[in-house]
Amino acid sequence: MNKDFQQLRKIFEGSDSFVSRGHQVVGLRRRKRKTLEWTRSNKKIQEILLRSFPRLHTNQKQRSRAARWAAVIHLYFRLQYTYRQVAEELQTTPQAVLAMTRSIVRVAGGMKANGTGKRSLKPGGRPKKLVP
Repeated sequence: MNKDFQQLRKIFEGSDSFVSRGHQVVGLRRRKRKTLEWTRSNKKIQEILLRSFPRLHTNQKQRSRAARWAAVIHLYFRLQYTYRQVAEELQTTPQAVLAMTRSIVRVAGGMKANGTGKRSLKPGGRPKKLVP
């Protein structure tokens, strides 16, 4: 008989359910999330990243942000990590990961990342004045 179990028998009676049924250490329980359709396709993920970061190939700041989004997509959506695990992995805060996932889902749904409305294909702003 195990030494630890013998010590427990001194404290608990044999009729206690803890002793008779035993105990075991179980793993963490995680709620399974639905995997979104676009997360299964590398091509769709690439389209989302290029839609959000159009100067990805020339601008270093956009490249680093797109890399962070790609890491969040991989860890949170594909590997089903929790937002806290993703934050720990990326050495950021859980609130930052939640904000990124919210923005990613918005862009995947055809909206702007900040949630202000639908993305338009036309360039914004006032049209340029044509000089004859």
